[in-house]
Order: sequence, then structure tokens, then C-alpha cells
Amino acid sequence: MNNEESATVAVWRWPGAVGALVAVAATLYAHVAAGQVDPMTTLISDYALLGVSAPAMVGGTIALAVGSVWVSYGLARVDPARSAAARVLLLAGAVGLLLTAAFTTDTAPVVVSAGGEIHRWSAALVFTALPCAGWLLGRRFRNPALMVVSVLSVVLLAAFLAAHPGSLVSSLIEGPGYYGLLQRLLVLSDAAVVLLASLCLGGRSDASRVPSLGLPTLT
Repeated sequence: MNNEESATVAVWRWPGAVGALVAVAATLYAHVAAGQVDPMTTLISDYALLGVSAPAMVGGTIALAVGSVWVSYGLARVDPARSAAARVLLLAGAVGLLLTAAFTTDTAPVVVSAGGEIHRWSAALVFTALPCAGWLLGRRFRNPALMVVSVLSVVLLAAFLAAHPGSLVSSLIEGPGYYGLLQRLLVLSDAAVVLLASLCLGGRSDASRVPSLGLPTLT
């Protein structure tokens, strides 16, 4: 890779990474600013209902959406042939993130408004699309860390759904006592997916290498 190619890769790699890191920083700030919210028993979306933490949560969500879009566009530039499915999933995740930012949730665990329903299903889109995109990119670029984080995100999603109040097994596993923590770990894992996916830009996979045909070269 020459200097010009390295500069091009950096253009697409680092903004996506910055978006993910800004999202994590904003989420941590919201937790500190709204100390009265119990992270074990409340959803992370509840921070958007408080004036002191709402700007940080909305800003962090938008930052992660922008990072996802940037990674998707970067993939279209550096690996257009084989990254189509992952790009679609990243864009779907970005749309879901923007919708969760635009439509605030209802007070957990009850959803009673149309905006709350949009928020809930948009979050479901995010939690599904991003780890799937991460898994595809992890296989494509032979990135074990990205594959592991993507699988971890799916495991956390399953645990969160099981622990969420209203689940058939929630009371059996005492889910209401810690389902908020599971969601926070899930959000962090999805941010890690976007971060690691952005760092894949410019990486080489065996599938991207054109094998030599053993033909003589002209000099």
C-alpha cells in the first residue's frame, strides 16, 4: 500500500472510529450527569428523558449513526464487490439509531405511545443489524476480535430479552434486578462493533487477493 492509498484508507477508517468513541464517551457522561438513575434496573433510553443527560444521549446516538454510515461508505470505496450485505446492515443500524434519537422512549418498562413503539422497534433493528454486519465483516477481513464482539453482542441481546420485564422467564431469573445493566453492556458491544469494523477498512483478506495464474510477464 503506497502513501496515497494509506491516506485514502485513513479518511474512511478514523471518522467511523471517532463516531463510536464519541458515542461511548457521551453515554458515560450521561451516566455521571444523571446519577439518580439506577443503571441496574432502568433502560439506557431513560437518560433521554432527563434534561441534564438528554443532549449527551441524543448526541452519542447520532455520533454512532454517523460512524456506521461512514464505515458503510468507506466499505463501498475500499471493498465494493464483497461488502454489500454488511453495508446494508450498517445503514439499517444507522437508520435505527437516528429513529431512536428522534423518538424518545416511554418510561420503562411500559410502552404506551406511538413514539415509544417506534423507539422500541428501532432499537431492535440496531441491536440486530450491527452485530450481523460485524460478523460478516469479521469473516470477510479475518478479524477474530470483530467476530467475537459480534457474537458477544448477540448473546447479550438474548440475555437482555430474557431478563426484560414481561419475558416468560424474567421472573424466574430475577431479570428486573439487572436487565438495565445487560442493555448497557449490549450498547457498548454494538459501539465496539462499529469501532472494530472501521478499523477493518484497508485490511486485506485472503479472499481479496488475486491468485497468481503462473503466466509469464512481459518486460
